[in-house]
Amino acid sequence: MINLSGNSISTVWRENGFVYKRQMKFLCENEFWCLNRLINSGYTPQAWRIDDETIQMEDLGESQKVTDMSCLTNHLKPILDALSLASIRHGDLTEKNIIVKENKPYIIDFSESRLWDDPRPDKRPEGDAFWLRKTISELCAKM
Repeated sequence: MINLSGNSISTVWRENGFVYKRQMKFLCENEFWCLNRLINSGYTPQAWRIDDETIQMEDLGESQKVTDMSCLTNHLKPILDALSLASIRHGDLTEKNIIVKENKPYIIDFSESRLWDDPRPDKRPEGDAFWLRKTISELCAKM
């Protein structure tokens, strides 16, 4: 078992070729629902519910360095469209929640996501479009 992160809210680890995330039941339900809602987008890992507080996910590995800026940026609109179609506001599309594989971004950590019509504020009030563009730009700058 390789511990990836842990705090008072969740614990994430790698084991047997999968990533596991253990968190409060409500956050687990929220994340699992969002991942399943977006699975056909091709921008999230596949996930399975283990129990009320644990999700098993496809292991995307460590994020890779961007080698083709235009390839990566071509994914901006499809990601935002997928989130819109699913009526999901991620709320935290920062570098820690984007894994890059072969210049394709994958979105993770939907535990605090919201439905579009949810009146509660997002963790980052500027919105998903702003943060996804900012994060992709920052990733490209590291080329």
